[in-house]
Amino acid sequence: MTSIPDPKDQFKAYQESLFKALVSATNACNALPTEEIGFLRSLDRQFASDLDTCGSRLLAEANALTRLCGEDTGAGFSRMDDVDDATFRFNSVVDVVDSLLEKADMYIDEMAGRSRKNNELKQEQPEITQVSTKAKQGRLEYKLVHANNIVRPQLKFKDKVDNSNKTPFIRKIKVKPHAMVPLDYGVTPEMLVEPFADTDTIPLSLPHPYEYEINHLTYPDFMLEEKEPIMYEPFDTTSAIWVDNDEGLENMMQELAKAREIAIDLEHHNYRSYQGFTCLMQISTRDQDYIVDALELRDRLWQLNEYFADPNKVKVLHGAESDIIWLQRDFGLYIVNMFDTYFATKLLEFPHHSLAFLLKKYCSVDADKKYQLADWRIRPLPEEMLKYARSDTHYLLYIYDCVRNELLQRSVANGNVLRAVLQRSNELAATKHEKLVYDAEGGTGMYGWKNLLAKWRHPMTEQQMAVFKALHRWRDVIAREEDESLNYVIPNHMLFALVERMPTDSAGVIGCCNPCPPLIRMNAQAIGVLIQRSKLDVLLNSNSVSTDAFGSSRAEVKTSQQSQQQQQQQQQQQQQREYQPPSKSAKAIDRKLDPAEFDVAKVQQSRFEQACKISKPSSGLFGSSVMESDEDEQGKTLAHNIRATLKLTLPFEGLKIKTVTAEKQPAETATTATLPGRGEPSSLSSSAAVASAPAEPSATQEEDELLYIPREERETKKRKGMMTGDTIVLKDTMRKKNRSDQKK
Repeated sequence: MTSIPDPKDQFKAYQESLFKALVSATNACNALPTEEIGFLRSLDRQFASDLDTCGSRLLAEANALTRLCGEDTGAGFSRMDDVDDATFRFNSVVDVVDSLLEKADMYIDEMAGRSRKNNELKQEQPEITQVSTKAKQGRLEYKLVHANNIVRPQLKFKDKVDNSNKTPFIRKIKVKPHAMVPLDYGVTPEMLVEPFADTDTIPLSLPHPYEYEINHLTYPDFMLEEKEPIMYEPFDTTSAIWVDNDEGLENMMQELAKAREIAIDLEHHNYRSYQGFTCLMQISTRDQDYIVDALELRDRLWQLNEYFADPNKVKVLHGAESDIIWLQRDFGLYIVNMFDTYFATKLLEFPHHSLAFLLKKYCSVDADKKYQLADWRIRPLPEEMLKYARSDTHYLLYIYDCVRNELLQRSVANGNVLRAVLQRSNELAATKHEKLVYDAEGGTGMYGWKNLLAKWRHPMTEQQMAVFKALHRWRDVIAREEDESLNYVIPNHMLFALVERMPTDSAGVIGCCNPCPPLIRMNAQAIGVLIQRSKLDVLLNSNSVSTDAFGSSRAEVKTSQQSQQQQQQQQQQQQQREYQPPSKSAKAIDRKLDPAEFDVAKVQQSRFEQACKISKPSSGLFGSSVMESDEDEQGKTLAHNIRATLKLTLPFEGLKIKTVTAEKQPAETATTATLPGRGEPSSLSSSAAVASAPAEPSATQEEDELLYIPREERETKKRKGMMTGDTIVLKDTMRKKNRSDQKK
């Protein structure tokens, strides 16, 4: 085992050994199939134990290192105990690393003596940050070229940048060379209407000015002929011409007028701009390479339409989907008769479709991708960046000759495969640039919140979702106003950190973003107010919904109840129309509730009506005192049998009962009863309670009715004498007799 170099004395050797160890550990981890780790652990207990031990050691080291860096930079960090913590809370690690890099950058500037004098911003010397990775064919290096205090090129543009969400793209072409139809061909009056500020609709943009020419293109004969490829000039012995003034542009256009094939490529910057802008244009002919400063000649490159729109000149590009849009948006340039080598790789069924693969296949050149992350706004450009930009078009015409011959060889008749590539290339050239429109409601589009939300797989509460939409829209508005990219205003991981914590003060907002972007620091208080307002809106909406449900306002509840009743009546009528009788095998169960059943007044009324329906004015047991009914003859017969077996218990001894024949005398007729010692009868009304006792029926009477007369209604001698004026004399014999009876 080799010893580890001392970082104090041999820092470079220590850095290389550390990087080598990290690469070897990463390769070892990648060699393990993730989906089979559980199976491998079950086969070998020692392997499982070693894997757990190694994972615990790595997690402990990562916790210790991150905690130490977090304490040094002031970034908050909480310990991670397992893989779930590392997955869900990895943003805290990103914050620590960002703050560490920001602090290191500040110390490097201080040590280098960089300072601003008189508040003048001047671009510093470009710096190169090299990142090395191990590839199959050796070490592959990426170089990040950047510079501090770069003056924004947009400030020098004569055409004002329009990032508005309510205005269409205004094309810049004023003169149309090689035209088959006028420039205003296809323009309708609706496209010329100015947008209104109070509407969200965007007027239609003008049509593609060369759409007719592209669709009616006649290819020159030399494009459809198989020829020997023309070898490119040696890269090392030739150089490119830098074009950044009118004289250089004029000289270049004179050379382009002689060429039949032109190779084109662009270098773009979009980090410090909302829509982005083209920084560099590479043009190559068979004999010469040109690198055009697109920032300096931005308002004069429209003159190249004389050659780009010429149908007799072939414009060769690779992967021109973005290049076509950038040419239209920034310079008003349009391409007629384009050949995209990317579509050729598709139809030729190559295993790869990149320009690097074509360079290796036809030119035996390894593509140099060191400066893919370079900032192309830097002026003057370093020599290495110039060579990198030149290599994209220097070999492209030779590659075009090779793939064209292969396409013709695979064609069956009339160069059909080659024509298929040309057809796809022309369809791409006919695409039209449109401005990006922000959809706040649906979240659709390239910069919509729906695409970003799909990448965030953690659940959100209703308040967090409202905060996420509000912050996402705020970021888009600020980016359009300041002409900055969305990631420059607030990166995605910081956006989700704000959504997760939802701070409502400026300190909390700045604490969630470490290192804090400049625009976040400037608008921290506004962001806190926006978050608080979004949370409050969710609460108010939920309260309003609950208020409607439980009736805080009587008028609203009454209106809602009436509307509900109308809806229910309509539903019931619809159900009656659509009702079908159930089959015998299945029983239909109606579980729907009628709100009228909970109305007390309606319930009492329905009960009273139901009681009136089922009640009878006659009694089957005691006869019909109100009306006669013939509906229940069996009940009457049974009642007569019961009455025949009843016994009458008189209230006191000596009560006399007079029988009444039902056939001769109605039930309303009164009967008389004589009290002991009193010979006068008393009258009884028909409303009294009825009792019966066994009696011997006569020959002429079929049935007798024995009636009981209450005391207060009996006719006694005293009451009768009071009414007639006679005196009533009670005999002592009756009293003695009663006493003797009591003694007995």
